[in-house]
Amino acid sequence: MKTKLIGMLICVMLMTTLLAVAKPPQKIESKSSTETMSTAYDAEVPVWEIGDYWTYQIDNISLLYQQEGKLINLYIAITELPLTVINITGDFYTLEFQTTANGQAKVNIDLGDGPVNMTITFSDLEISGNVLIEKSTLGIKEVSAAFSKGKFVVDIIEQPYIKLPSILQKISAKITMNMTTTFDTPFSLLTFPLSTGIFWNLTATNFTINGKIQSLWLNLINFLNNMAKLIGYEFLPPEVAALLPIIDIKEALTTLGPGNVFEIPALSDAFFCLNTENITVPAGAYEAYNITLIGGLGQCYYAPTAGNMVKITGNFEEIIPYITNINMELLSTNYS
Repeated sequence: MKTKLIGMLICVMLMTTLLAVAKPPQKIESKSSTETMSTAYDAEVPVWEIGDYWTYQIDNISLLYQQEGKLINLYIAITELPLTVINITGDFYTLEFQTTANGQAKVNIDLGDGPVNMTITFSDLEISGNVLIEKSTLGIKEVSAAFSKGKFVVDIIEQPYIKLPSILQKISAKITMNMTTTFDTPFSLLTFPLSTGIFWNLTATNFTINGKIQSLWLNLINFLNNMAKLIGYEFLPPEVAALLPIIDIKEALTTLGPGNVFEIPALSDAFFCLNTENITVPAGAYEAYNITLIGGLGQCYYAPTAGNMVKITGNFEEIIPYITNINMELLSTNYS
């Protein structure tokens, strides 16, 4: 259970930070390959400069969550994620990303009043933000992201609360969202100096999610619910209505979930570096440290000459059946 929880948290972190361009995936002829080899030196933490960048290719992500009375199916088509160093201050680097995304979510839930069945499709969603990285560990301290200009189409197939006119059963709206995820202690998969044959621990930390969601559609729903309330036909549960029209993510998570602070527990010997390998990814061939994550939950390859990880594979399907495996490879970099 502890491994599953940590796996879920790592998956959330990857999905949060690895936001990507969602165009139809392009076929890349260059395939990954590896060749085991030994090394006699330790890898020190890299030094990044302003203007250094890394662009990653990420496989499509899909999630199928199903429990009694709840079904959520999410699909995001993605191709690449650019990360560029834009600032260096004190103990941290600031990396910038800017991209777009497309996807679809199908939701079928029952909160006790009857089934709610809807499909949410989003396209050309512009995503931009910054990632704050600790210099000494390459750990993530903070991720801030803004979601804007994207078009959301909400198709309400079924709901038990109020009979909607046909014009409101399928709604096209623009939604903007700002979200910040902050770690008490930077979250890192690596340790430095890095060498083969060593284990290291996953450090305990908490991460906090804050932000706001705004939309004219939320304003409309709030207005209709308030009008219906005047004649005794309020169709939103009071705790949901209280969140509108501008949704505060902290308040929403506290009201409807466990709160906005999540714990990542410590785990001894969570990571192990067995050897170095010659690995080929779309960006080129690298000598990389092969690191096993949490007893085989995943693998990551860190290449000193790239100054970063060149490949990450998350075997999440094995312990979290409703999440597909996550694969990420370096497409290009100017690090030297």
